This record gives sequence, structure tokens and C-alpha cells, in this order.
Amino acid sequence: MIDACPDSAVLFFDVDGTLTSFDPDNMTDKDFSAVRPSRAVIEAFHRLRDAGHKAFICTGRPLWLIADGLRALEPAGIVAMAGATLEVEGRVVHEDCFDEDIVEELVRRIVAAGFEAFFEANAATFALEPAGAEQSTLIGATVVHSVEEMRIDGRLRVGKVCLNAPNLARVANDDGFIDCNFELCNTGGSNRELSPKGIDKGVGVARALEYLGRTGNGRTFGFGDSGNDLGMLAAVETAVAMGNAMPEVKAVADYVTDDVANDGTVTAMRHFGLI
Repeated sequence: MIDACPDSAVLFFDVDGTLTSFDPDNMTDKDFSAVRPSRAVIEAFHRLRDAGHKAFICTGRPLWLIADGLRALEPAGIVAMAGATLEVEGRVVHEDCFDEDIVEELVRRIVAAGFEAFFEANAATFALEPAGAEQSTLIGATVVHSVEEMRIDGRLRVGKVCLNAPNLARVANDDGFIDCNFELCNTGGSNRELSPKGIDKGVGVARALEYLGRTGNGRTFGFGDSGNDLGMLAAVETAVAMGNAMPEVKAVADYVTDDVANDGTVTAMRHFGLI
């Protein structure tokens, strides 16, 4: 245990597998908009605010999937879509999206290969389904069969794509398309995320700190469990891995806490004298 420090800290929390329970191998029919943190986590966030600390949600989710139960934590801001978006005080202050031609080419390849993939925008998630499929495994996703159906006000605002690992090789075609145009991340199980080139949660952390007027990463903490948290953990001063974290996440952590089912975030906050 370190001594409590009067200087305010900035904390960044992943959601699935960190603030709330999540099984990456069992996504079927999950209602991601209905998650709620435990009472212990809710109380810990209240104590963080009372102590003058600032807590950010730092998630792969788009803004539309930041459930009411998460917003009720009253975070200082939200880093969404794995670093592509920063929202502060209800306003989007940064948003990175793929170039439209890259989205169009990826859709072409997935349609030709005939499998499901999720294209995420902050206003909606589009489930690109094979011809004839009219339902998605993700509750709340909009089923589409073409890139044109993903346009919002005539524009493609896609900031992240999720697909199954075995399908990745079917769109890569060994021609460098994936490596050249995307950041590829293993988020556990067979799930993979594609983000805009150069964008990860670490970029989102840096933007949040800049917005707060912070120089350097002193008194910053990151809490995560999966591959898309590695950028966040590298960007903060103190990296915390959940007990249920992937081995590569634990390998870079300064501290490994309890698993999510046992409120590991709360354990770590107490360990570092934050609450």
C-alpha cells in the first residue's frame, strides 16, 4: 500500500471484463446496452469524485453502446471506439473514422466472403450480414447487406470494425490490405477489432490528458483486461491488469488485481490509496 497523495489522479477504465463482466467467447444475443457496474464500483466512483480525482471510461464500445448504467457513474469523459472518439461533458471533441474508400473495400471483401462483421459508428452499429440473413447476434445492431445502408446523413462514419478471427484471412488475401489500413487487435477469444491506422486507446488517453491541460502522465492509472487495452496501459503511469486479463496484459502491468467478478478495480483503487 502506498500513501494516499493529495494530488488529483486521472484514471482510465475499460468496460467489458474490467468494470463489468464479459465473456469474449459468448457474445451471442448479448444486450450490451443493459450492463450495470456493481454497487461497489458505483460507490468507488463516488469516492473518486469526492477525492478530486477524474475517472474516464476507456472502452472499445461506440457512444451509442455506453449504457445508462455506465453513464450513471458520472465519468469525467469517455474514450470510445478504442481511442477513436473522445467525449467530454456530453460533447464529442475528437472523432477518427476510416476513409470511406477503405470501408467500401472492406465491405466488398466481406460480402464476397459471405460472413458477419460489425461496423461501428458512434450513432449505430451495423451488422453486415450475408445475403438472406435478417438477424444479428448483437442486440440493437442494424442489419445491413451493403455499404450504402451504413451511411448516416450521406456519410460513412465508421470508426471500428469487429469480426471473427478465422474470417480475417478471408478478407486479407495476403495483399497487405489489413496491415496497410488498419490497427489489428486481439480482444480475446476469436474476436478481433480493426481500428484506423495509428489509433488505439493510448491515443485516446493522450487526448483526454491534453484536454485536461495535463503535461506528462504523472498520477495516471489505467485498468484493463484485453489486447485493446495495451495502448491505454502503455500511456499511463500505472498500469493495472484485472485478474481475468489476457496473459499479454498481465505481462505489462505494474499491478495485477482481483478479477472483475470480485470488483478488481475497487481492490486496486484501495491498494493505491485512491479511495
